[in-house]
Formats: sequence, C-alpha cells, structure tokens
Amino acid sequence: MNAIKSIFRTLRNKPLDFVLYLLFALAIIKLYSLYFSVNVDDANWESFRVEHHCKLQKNYYGTQESSWKCDDGNVYYRWMHQR
Repeated sequence: MNAIKSIFRTLRNKPLDFVLYLLFALAIIKLYSLYFSVNVDDANWESFRVEHHCKLQKNYYGTQESSWKCDDGNVYYRWMHQR
C-alpha cells in the first residue's frame, strides 16, 4: 500500500513525467493494435488482383514499384512482392 502511495506522490510532484509515461503507454498500445490488426493472409491476392483489374504501377523512369492500381480506385502496396 505504501508503494502505491509513493507512486502517486511522485506523479503528483512531477506531472510532466506522468503525461510522458501516459503518452508512451498509449503509443505502445497503438503499435500493438496495429501489429495484430494486419492481415497476413495473402492467399486471396491473386484472385482479388484479377477481379479488380489491378495493374502494376511504374514510376517516371519506367521502373516497377511495389504498388498496384486497381479499378476500385485504391492503390495497394504488396510487401510480399518486394522479396
């Protein structure tokens, strides 16, 4: 119980530290949520690419990029194809 009181007393004396700890914790939580929300299943990419008439985009110099422009108006970046 004394340890908890000590923590609260320290945080009350240093409010900026408390805000920084809170921001750091929120950033870690956000990173975890982004990590676990990624869809790593690329098994349906080929069928999606054919159905939506996706074309590999090229840059100004004509080299291929790792992005696909599809007829739904979106650009998809396929990191699996960068290997």
